[in-house]
Amino acid sequence: MSEEKKKANYLGMGLGLGVAMGASLGMLKDNMGFGIAIGTSLGVVFGTTMNQRNNKE
Repeated sequence: MSEEKKKANYLGMGLGLGVAMGASLGMLKDNMGFGIAIGTSLGVVFGTTMNQRNNKE
């Protein structure tokens, strides 16, 4: 397996987890749109940060 394929892409994982957590937060606060928007933005931030950390190593 090549070195390129061994590196994980964390953006998709962060986005998926962010949407899931945002949807649950939105259900608790009775505002699904706001919760999903917040979860999506946080997921992108965490995914991008993890990708940058992974590329430095």
